[in-house]
Amino acid sequence: MSITIVGAGVIGLTAGLQLKLAHPELNITIWAAHLPGDISTDYTSPFAGADWHSFADQNDKLVQQIDMVGYRKFLELADIEPRAGVHTIKSEQYTDLLPWFINEVDDFKMYDDNNKGKLPPYCKFGYEFKGIVISVPIYLSYLLQRNLELGNTFKRIKIHHINDAYDNNKSTNLVINCTGLLALKLQGLNDSLSLYPVRGQTLLVRNNVKREYSIETFGPEYPDELLYIMPRKEGGTIIGGCFKRDCESTQEDPELTKRIIQRAIKCAPELIDSRFKRNSPSIDIVKVNIGFRPFRENGYRIELDSTRPWLIHCYGFGGAGYQSSYGAIEIVSRIVASKLASPKL
Repeated sequence: MSITIVGAGVIGLTAGLQLKLAHPELNITIWAAHLPGDISTDYTSPFAGADWHSFADQNDKLVQQIDMVGYRKFLELADIEPRAGVHTIKSEQYTDLLPWFINEVDDFKMYDDNNKGKLPPYCKFGYEFKGIVISVPIYLSYLLQRNLELGNTFKRIKIHHINDAYDNNKSTNLVINCTGLLALKLQGLNDSLSLYPVRGQTLLVRNNVKREYSIETFGPEYPDELLYIMPRKEGGTIIGGCFKRDCESTQEDPELTKRIIQRAIKCAPELIDSRFKRNSPSIDIVKVNIGFRPFRENGYRIELDSTRPWLIHCYGFGGAGYQSSYGAIEIVSRIVASKLASPKL
């Protein structure tokens, strides 16, 4: 069987890798307008942080299951695959809601009443657990290389209608739509739920921190801003950020940059402590990143198309593409397995 995957973000690359590992006989080609190494605001994956922190609520069992697959897989990669750019580190989190994963992640510890005075304003709870941070450029390159090592091929191409991947590719039996943000522009998806971009702004800095930090709210004055500090395995740190809907600017918001820096230094003063890993006494910015997360109303779309039996959809992951990737592709893999067992194919 031949499969064409459309999209080479973290979802498409993970799909190619995991499907080939599960079914070595598959002939897999990845069609994409952008590949790892490219920089475009239409290509979300290079702009991610990235880490593991589930956005699922207490009742969202499907997303919980998807995210736990990712948690375990990234722990494994951190342990056995140095090429992946994944490492574990203590993650310190402050929020106004208790997370669902208290009994699921490793080394979870709730901060007790003695720590209440340390809580940031507007936050009701503090906790820590064994966190995961992914160095995005290294990890995307790793996924690309693993696909090539296993024999998957790539075609740099931009399509305008999802049917093009099937109609103009007579050798393919299945198409997997992993187009991410480009699903906003791609015709033929027949999706009744709207897709929308959510702007993010982060700083890549040379300064280092002891652990990962997150403060999920700064109150009603800044309803779409938060703080996350993600130390990368190779050194340096990603600091963010925001979730701004209905904002399409690709230019840096300098006032937001100032707030991010002020919040980060207050939360993690070691950032500018020269005694810690020879940090600079000020924030040393390598790059300001502006990216757009591919959100979808009511969540992910992972399903066989209702009218085209050759088409599988896997998109709409918003800011959760990395942590959702392995769990989402596990669902896709089950659909592919059912197709492999079908005499019609």
